[in-house]
Amino acid sequence: MFRYQSMTLILSLAVFTAAGGCSNYASFPPLEGDSQIAEASNAPVPEVIATAIEWCVAREDYTQQEMPIEFQLPAGMDPDTHEEVVHWLEKSGWNTNSESNDNSIEIRSVRLFGLKAMVDLSVPRGIGPRQLVTLELQSYPFQNWQVIAANRWRFNEEQLQRNHVELRQASVDADSGS
Repeated sequence: MFRYQSMTLILSLAVFTAAGGCSNYASFPPLEGDSQIAEASNAPVPEVIATAIEWCVAREDYTQQEMPIEFQLPAGMDPDTHEEVVHWLEKSGWNTNSESNDNSIEIRSVRLFGLKAMVDLSVPRGIGPRQLVTLELQSYPFQNWQVIAANRWRFNEEQLQRNHVELRQASVDADSGS
């Protein structure tokens, strides 16, 4: 009896160690100075993105609830990644559209840390400006990715742009005044 339990424990530890050792650590788009370890079209990146999109469409005031989902990936991701995300969305029963426009969900960045991930999105809403959202996702060996935390930012794209312009002007004024 004791032997069986200890063998089960050793086997469990081996599975968790192997799963952790094969985990991805990557950022899309890559951070400055970081080397890219994983390709965006390889697992688990498309599944992470699809899970984030599904979460936003189901929970945010998304402008096109009844229409096909339109989304844009971060700069530098190849068309294969887009097709893989579409595959994951269709597998979950969501209708997608390959075109993107102003009503598209924008995936700003994806960061993988082993069996955890973070996704930054800009979601169009029915009323008001786009909602910026950061989702934290988690997976366990042999399980699907799940959203475990969400941060809906209190500022929007227009405020960010206005602040950027104001800070830039303040910098120019300070440089010309000295």
